[in-house]
Amino acid sequence: MTKIEELERVMETEVEMGEALLQLLTRKQQSIVGLQSDVLTSLLAQEDTLLRPFRELEIERTRLTAELVDTGALPAEAGTRNVPVETLLKHLAAGDAVRISTMAARLKTVVERILHMNNQNRLHLQRSLRFVQDTLRLVTDDHTRQLVDHRV
Repeated sequence: MTKIEELERVMETEVEMGEALLQLLTRKQQSIVGLQSDVLTSLLAQEDTLLRPFRELEIERTRLTAELVDTGALPAEAGTRNVPVETLLKHLAAGDAVRISTMAARLKTVVERILHMNNQNRLHLQRSLRFVQDTLRLVTDDHTRQLVDHRV
């Protein structure tokens, strides 16, 4: 398997894992909105198990790109190891460039959707926290009254 084929395989796996992560984030959002803390806890554990291999694939993709630079397929750019896709594509054969470009576009789309979903979930959690804080402030007369009577 050539480095380009290996890079394509890694990127394809990244896209598949990203899509799985996106589905998980959608379920996570539903559990946040639906106040299902037990489901949310389970989903957080699943998210952690998906993120670890996702990061490893990113490292592998960066390594393969760096190896392409080291083999002379690309000019070395002032010691940088992160080669933009556009730079990589300029130096690949047409067929390879199309395949890598397609995978890069798919990966970019999935990552953008993940970032958008994370931002939405962050906003949901912030609003939930603000609701709890406002409710506690209301129930305790702006924290001047104890919520629980500790007398036994």
